[in-house]
Amino acid sequence: MTSCTGCNTPLGWKKYNFQKQWRIHGYFCRECMKRIGQDFDDHGRITIPKTPCSSCHQEFYFLESVWHEKKQRRCCNVCKDARYIDRPSDGLPPIPPRIPMMMAIFAAFGVLLMIAGFVYVLLVAPQQDSSLLHVVIGSCMSGGGFMLARKMVKVRNLILGKSGAIPNKSIR
Repeated sequence: MTSCTGCNTPLGWKKYNFQKQWRIHGYFCRECMKRIGQDFDDHGRITIPKTPCSSCHQEFYFLESVWHEKKQRRCCNVCKDARYIDRPSDGLPPIPPRIPMMMAIFAAFGVLLMIAGFVYVLLVAPQQDSSLLHVVIGSCMSGGGFMLARKMVKVRNLILGKSGAIPNKSIR
């Protein structure tokens, strides 16, 4: 379900967006659409700053003040009712000391499948009558093994906390 870009209110069937000439991206609820449109009409551009929510750390135009443990926080409409506002920003579990065994088994199976497909294409396919079919089978084995091994390496880097493997945190 889509949520408002201004206040993060869940939107149902009624979604408003500005025309392309305004160059304001996103879907808005009726109240946010009026306030942003009025600001754009008054100043020729949007002067309302986007501020990050204290809980989910996403930027919105209109946040509400919430008191939590004697501290005033600025939260979106979804996070204002949340019980725990201070949570880790990435939301991932702690980094394990070593790679899980099952992941290593799947990565080894991918490498084995890749090598078996390559050997099948080089040794078995030329000796058969319908060699094109055997080349396709061997190349599919090799490609599947490569995709499996690559996926396991990406997941391994993500689990071990390598900086290049962490996906972009923005929702856009």
